[in-house]
Amino acid sequence: MALASSAKDEDLKALRSTLAADSFIHAATSANDAKESKPEPDILEAALRALGLAAADVVYVGDAVWDVLAANKLGIPTIGVTCGGTSEAELREAGAVDVYEGPGELLDSLRDSAIGRLLGR
Repeated sequence: MALASSAKDEDLKALRSTLAADSFIHAATSANDAKESKPEPDILEAALRALGLAAADVVYVGDAVWDVLAANKLGIPTIGVTCGGTSEAELREAGAVDVYEGPGELLDSLRDSAIGRLLGR
């Protein structure tokens, strides 16, 4: 599990403290780790390097069109969540393979989601 945020390091630290999920996060990348921000894939490439994984081995979860566009450039399937304010239609039009209201709904559907499909292959 990696966080790949366009936020600056200091903002990412504040977000991580709010999440209180560091035991589940193996890497985190921020705007400081990338030359270009989303929709360019630089931040996602940094996350892949930090995890030691290939794009074919991951699924990205994002709440913005820019997230989906960045992941698409690397061939990473994206699960969109509308809790960030972007509509299902916008996320699907950008290329999201699945869309859920938020993390809770995704967890409830995990087995049938792109994450479940990746784990089941």
